[in-house]
Amino acid sequence: MAPSNLLALLDARPSGPPWPAQWLADVLDQHLHGRIAQLAGDKGFHIRGWSVGATVGNETFVQARPMVRDRDLDPVEDVLRNPAHCTIAAFTVASDDDAPAPPSKPALARFRRWIGVRAEDQLDPDTRRRLRSEIPDFLARGESLDGDGELVFFRFLAALHVAGALGGAYATPELIRRALRTTEALLGEGTLNMMISDGRTLGVIHRGGTLLAIEPPRSPGSRGMIDETKPSRGNLLWFDARPASDTPALGAERVAEGIFTIECARPRLPTRD
Repeated sequence: MAPSNLLALLDARPSGPPWPAQWLADVLDQHLHGRIAQLAGDKGFHIRGWSVGATVGNETFVQARPMVRDRDLDPVEDVLRNPAHCTIAAFTVASDDDAPAPPSKPALARFRRWIGVRAEDQLDPDTRRRLRSEIPDFLARGESLDGDGELVFFRFLAALHVAGALGGAYATPELIRRALRTTEALLGEGTLNMMISDGRTLGVIHRGGTLLAIEPPRSPGSRGMIDETKPSRGNLLWFDARPASDTPALGAERVAEGIFTIECARPRLPTRD
């Protein structure tokens, strides 16, 4: 199974006008459905499934469609269903010849106000055993998917717990990046792409593949005019496992590899250490 495509939709003003469904459909047509068309050939590539999650206050909303049989079913409505400061989604592309996807892929994991997802496939057995042994019991009891993506997510939470940042208060972006660095070190070398969020901050590990930042359309003001001097209220991050092309698609800019956080109230300003 190929790595999942990941999406994060950041919105500094979720109480404002909703993002146009047609705009998101155009983004997916270009970056997801367009990729499927390039892969298709004689193998019948299609979207195998997707999962969408958002945090509103202290409540998480996750919808998983791990096995989509109706190829006319579109993910746009699911992505835009819960207006939030941060929505994360994962999409799995497969061919008709692939074995059925495990139920846990591409489902997002969640715990309390946290949601997260990892793009890549299974861990090697030694790494899996090591990570599982390092997760405290109170976190392990929260596992439900029995998959490696969820295991990595809970190991991140364990690192956050050690730093004293898994309690009632929101974790600072600095502590989130520190926990992500711990998680990255435990997984060793190789491709690693992960997105996590508590609704206030998005944390990203990006190593391998292509990550693009795509600015959503600006909303008109009270007089129907768009003020180009004001910063965009949002941002969309799109991860594709394919290597970067020389020139990003129109309206997109490439994001450098590494670990970074974005405060959802400032969605165009990633912070790195």
